[in-house]
Amino acid sequence: MSDINVLKRGRKPTLTDSAKKRRRTAVNAKCNKNRIYLGSQYDRWSELKCALRLQSHAEVAKILLDRYEFHTQTDQGNPNTIDANTISEKPTNPVTNINDVNTAVEKPTSPAPTCSAMSEETSSANTLLTTSTPGPLQSKLQQHSVHLSDVSEISSSEREHESRYVEETQMSGIEEISRKTDSLWKSAQSSFVNPFDLTITISEGNYEDDDDNFSDEDYEPSFDATYRQDHGVESESENEGFEDESADPSDQQEEDLGPSIKKIRSETEVDTFLDDRPLIVYMSSILSLAKTHIPPICAVKGCRLPLTIKMELISSALYLKWVCQNKHLAHKWCSQPILNRRLHSGDLVFSAGILLSGNNYQKIADLAKFIRLPILCNSTFLKIQRTYLVPSIDSFWVQSQDMVLQEFRDKEIVILGDGRMDSPGHCAQFCSYTFMEYNTKKILTIVTMDKRMTEKKSTNLEKACFLKGLRQLLDKNMKVVEVVTDAHIQVESLMKKEFSNIKHSFDIWHGAKNLGKKVVKVAQEQKANKPLLEWSRDIVNHFWHCADISTTEQEFIGSWFGIMHHTVNKHQWMIAYSDTAGNECKHGPLSSEREKGWLTGATPPHDALIKIVMDKRFLRKIPYYLNCRSTAELENFQNVILKYASKRHSYGPSTYNARNQLAAIDHNAHCERKVVTNKDGTKRLQRYYSKKGGRWTATEVKTPKQYIYIPELMKHIIMKRLSDDIGMSRRVILDPFDPRRLSATIAPVPPPPTQDLMAAKISRFNREDLDRTIDYDFDQTIDYEWPTN
Repeated sequence: MSDINVLKRGRKPTLTDSAKKRRRTAVNAKCNKNRIYLGSQYDRWSELKCALRLQSHAEVAKILLDRYEFHTQTDQGNPNTIDANTISEKPTNPVTNINDVNTAVEKPTSPAPTCSAMSEETSSANTLLTTSTPGPLQSKLQQHSVHLSDVSEISSSEREHESRYVEETQMSGIEEISRKTDSLWKSAQSSFVNPFDLTITISEGNYEDDDDNFSDEDYEPSFDATYRQDHGVESESENEGFEDESADPSDQQEEDLGPSIKKIRSETEVDTFLDDRPLIVYMSSILSLAKTHIPPICAVKGCRLPLTIKMELISSALYLKWVCQNKHLAHKWCSQPILNRRLHSGDLVFSAGILLSGNNYQKIADLAKFIRLPILCNSTFLKIQRTYLVPSIDSFWVQSQDMVLQEFRDKEIVILGDGRMDSPGHCAQFCSYTFMEYNTKKILTIVTMDKRMTEKKSTNLEKACFLKGLRQLLDKNMKVVEVVTDAHIQVESLMKKEFSNIKHSFDIWHGAKNLGKKVVKVAQEQKANKPLLEWSRDIVNHFWHCADISTTEQEFIGSWFGIMHHTVNKHQWMIAYSDTAGNECKHGPLSSEREKGWLTGATPPHDALIKIVMDKRFLRKIPYYLNCRSTAELENFQNVILKYASKRHSYGPSTYNARNQLAAIDHNAHCERKVVTNKDGTKRLQRYYSKKGGRWTATEVKTPKQYIYIPELMKHIIMKRLSDDIGMSRRVILDPFDPRRLSATIAPVPPPPTQDLMAAKISRFNREDLDRTIDYDFDQTIDYEWPTN
C-alpha cells in the first residue's frame, strides 16, 4: 500500500487564523507566478482554447511557445522554414480538422508565458511562420504546407467580407496576434484606461507541497480575471498588519516521542497528571544531573545496598537524595543554584519578577496554588522585598535619574508637573508627583509622600509633593524656565509667592475641558439655553485656536471675543476689542449648508454665552494659557503607574515609592520607541472607540517594549544579596524620612487591643434570642368576617 493512503494517528491538526492567512498568502504567491496580462486579446485566447479543445491555458501557451521555438530553430538554418510568400498556394494535405491538432498536443509541462516572452514572440513572428509543435504532429506538418484555416478563422474575429477572409486564412495566429497587438498598444497609449490592465491568474492546482491541512475555506479558484486600473498605488496584501507568528508546536502532527516521554490519553492518566507538581528548575541544574553517573548500589565499603531516591521540597526548590537503607548519602542534587547563606536563587529571582513586573504576591500565589507550583511563602517574599528589592530599585533609579539630568545640564528647560493619589476619592494615603521634560518627555524626578507628613491632611499632599520635587530639581542646578501644571489653586499660589521668577502655565487641555463643562452646564440649566449646547464644541475649539495664535493677553481677548459675533452670523463688528486684533472673523467663506442654526442676539442662549466669554475670573487666567502647553504625555504616564501601583491595593511607604520608581524607569526606557511600519513603509495604525467622546480614533502603533534594563536590575539585586553578610532576619530600621516614624498608623487615634474590639463587637444577626422566634401554623384555618352593607 502506498504511504499516501496510510492514516496517521491522533486528531487531525488544525490551523490558527494567522496560519491560514500565511498559507493562503503562500498559495497566492505561487499562483502569481503564473499570472499574465492578455489585455484585449483575452477573447481571442479563450476562443482559441475552445476551438483546439484544450483543457488548460497552459496548453494554449505551450502550443504558441513550441511554435516560437521551432521558428527560432528554422531561423538558424533549418530547411523546414517556410517562406510567407509560398503560403498562398493551397497545400496538398491541409489540416482542416481541429481534432487532428488537439490529438497532437502533449500534456503541458511548462508554465504559462510571461509578458516579455509573449512580446518577443509576437514581434518576431511577422516574417516567418512556424509550422508545427514538437511531437507526432511535427513530422506530419513538416512534410506538407501548413494551412490552419480553422485556427486562423477563430483568431480573426473582425473580418467583414470574403476577400479579407481569404487574406486572414493565409495568416497564422501568431502573426495576427503580433499585428493586432501593435495596433492595440498604439491605441492604448492615448486611452485613459489601459486595456492591458486585465489581470489573468492561472492556477492548475498541482501543488507539490504537503497540503493535508488544506480545507475548503482555503480553496482558491483555478482561474481569476480582474480588471485593474493602474493608479500608481500598490494595494496592501490581505494579511497586512498581522505579525508573523511561528507555528504552534501543539498543532503539529503526533510523532513517536519514545518510551521516556509520558503521554496522557485516558482519564486515569489525567488524574495522575493533576496529582503531579511542576517545579522551578534551572537548565544548568538539569544538564548537570543528566551528565552525572550515579551507581545503583551504595559505594560505602561493606554496604553494597541498593540506593533509593528521596525527594524534599524546600520553598520553591526540589532536592533529590540517593540514600541506602543504612542512610548512606551517595549523591545530592538541587533544582536551583544556591546563593550565600543558603538562599535559593529561584526564590530571589521569583520575588524580583513579581515586583519588577508590577504584580502582587497574592495573585501569583493563587496562580501557583491552582497549578500546584511550590513557591516561597508570603513572609519570605516580604523579607526579600524589604532587604534586597526595594533598596536595589532605589539605587538603580538614582543612577538612571542622574544620567537623565545630565542631558539637560546647563540648558533652559520647560517641565510638566502632575500629581496622582494612590486611591480614588478624598481618602488618599499617598501622593506621587511627577516632573517631565517638555520636549523629550523624559521623567526628571518623581516624589511620593504620605499624608502623615502633611498632618494627616490628604488635601495638602499635592502642594507638598510639588514643592519637594521642584526644589530637588533646582538644588541639582537645573535651569527651569517654565512649569506647566493643571489649574491647582494651591500650586498657583505657591508659584506666585516662592517661584515668581519661573513662568507658570496651565494645561490647555484641562482649561478647554473646564470651559466645555461650563458651557454644557449653562445650556442645560434652562430650556431656553438649549441652542447653546450645539455650539459647545465650537466654543472649545475657538479657545484652543486663540491660545495657539496669541502671544499676549490683548491678542487673545481680541480673537476670543469674536465668538460672540460669529454665533449670531455677524462676522464683522464696529470696534476691535484690542489694538493688535481686527474687527472681523479670520475664517474663510462659510458653506450655505448648516448643521446647526445660528443664535439670535439678545436671547437667553446668546446672553449666557456673553456671560461665559466675558467672565472676569476666566479672563484673569488667560496669561496661563498663552503658551498653549499640554500635559497629555504626563497623563499617559499615570496609566503606567497603574500597572505597578494599582489603586485597588494597599502598599507600605517604601514599597509604594519603589513601584513608582519602577514606572519612571519603564517610561524613560521606552519613551523613544519607534512607530511600527507596514511592508510598504507606511505607519501602522490602530483604531479604538471612545465611549465618552462617542467617536472612533486612530493612533500609531509603536514597537513592543523590550525592557532592556531588567537584566541589569536583576544583577543589582543578586549582587545585593551576595554582598550581604547579615541576612534577612535582621532588625528593621526605618529610614530617617519614613512616615512611620511620625505615626504607626494613619488613624487620628491609637488602636485599642484586638481582643477588646472583638468583645465590644455586637451583631444584629448572631444573637440567639429564642423569645423572638415566631412559629407559624399554616394548618390553622382563619375565619374572616366581611363587612356587610
